[in-house]
Amino acid sequence: MQDGFTAAPTRLSRLTAGSVATLMTIAAAAIFPYASAQAPKVPVLFPVFATALAVNNSIIAYLITLQFYLTRRTTVGLLGSAFGYSALMAAMQVATSPGVFSEVGYLGSRSHVGVWMWITRLCGFPLLIVLAMLLLKLSPNHTVPKRHLNWALGGFVFGPAVVTLALDRFLFIEGTRLPLLISPSGSYATLAYGGVGFMMVMAWVAALTSILWVTRLRHSFYGWLALGSYSYILYLLVNFAGAARFTVGWYTSRFFELSAAAIILGALLYEVLKMQQRLRSSYLHAYEESIRDGLTGLFSRRYFDTALSREVASQRRHGRPFSLLMVDIDFFKQYNDRHGHLAGDRCIRKIARCLASQLREGDVVARFGGEEFVAILPNTDEDTALKIAERFRCAVMALQLARDRNDKGNVTVSAGLYTCRSEAAMTPEQMLAQADAALYRAKHAGRNRVFTSRADMVVA
Repeated sequence: MQDGFTAAPTRLSRLTAGSVATLMTIAAAAIFPYASAQAPKVPVLFPVFATALAVNNSIIAYLITLQFYLTRRTTVGLLGSAFGYSALMAAMQVATSPGVFSEVGYLGSRSHVGVWMWITRLCGFPLLIVLAMLLLKLSPNHTVPKRHLNWALGGFVFGPAVVTLALDRFLFIEGTRLPLLISPSGSYATLAYGGVGFMMVMAWVAALTSILWVTRLRHSFYGWLALGSYSYILYLLVNFAGAARFTVGWYTSRFFELSAAAIILGALLYEVLKMQQRLRSSYLHAYEESIRDGLTGLFSRRYFDTALSREVASQRRHGRPFSLLMVDIDFFKQYNDRHGHLAGDRCIRKIARCLASQLREGDVVARFGGEEFVAILPNTDEDTALKIAERFRCAVMALQLARDRNDKGNVTVSAGLYTCRSEAAMTPEQMLAQADAALYRAKHAGRNRVFTSRADMVVA
């Protein structure tokens, strides 16, 4: 099932989610007997809670919308709209609260309709989640075509705003006709124990059930979304148990709602972290592939050219010598013809490993092309470089790779060496040409030899 979220649940995440759900259940059970007890009246706490909820859900909506933009999964877009809708409705609730923007609230004397705004938020939010889950069940691979992506993005972003404004206008105009669900004394027993309260709880039960049924909690995000939905159920139950404003249940229920937002926000941030890790891993893998030769695992020619330019610049700054070693497998064409190309590839790999094993940490060895190799030996004078090259030449002979099925000759290598000294003023291309010329002389002199650019020689 493709749904845009990829972080798999771990044993630790399952244990953590289970522990959080257990603690929340225990806390709710402990609060129920005291939920209707009156607590000090602090009217300012409601807009503070609503503002925090609006901010949290706005961040969640933003992160999910970014996920939709990356994946084009319609289900993800609907989830983003669900949280955007909740954030906007919570912001509207803040506006309707008396004493925030005006003495009687944004909706004036009909501020009781703020309760209906709360109801529409807590019913519409889970129903959008249910809709997203049904779409995921019926069309798990549905994506928005690229040519329609901007239109879909606009719909998922501005759709909740249009719905919120329409509900706001409706409540403002029809507010006097809506039944009073909260008495002047602050009791909302009619709401808590009536059909509306039951409908609100069942909406979140439906959201939780749909998440469990459709996703089977295959991805970590949906596990935390299910926990958030469960937190909303506890929020409503504790709130209704208080049955009045400024009771223990009324105050503590707000923490369950904020906990739900915090849980889902944390899950999304974890998803973002996992995505960053995957991107970093993919980038490092792609970078490693781009600088490595596919056959030998040595550096590629392109990387070598960059490393040589960097080493030349360093040599000119600090005046330290470095050496270039160019190596060619002797009579490799004949080896390929007699043994076949697959055997030739194995031969190249073995010699590449042999060359890499003889060099030091910090040396750069690359496949130059075909059966040729080249190495940069930083901070290495000519005498030291000669010893390294001779050691490598002998190591290749020790491999005892038979050159021909009918004789006892083994595969050998020839090498050309150039050492860049402090007085040198050559370009990287000219230095390579010097090493290549030394290699040519080694070949011409009978192969299985090391020549330097100054015609010094080590004979096999």
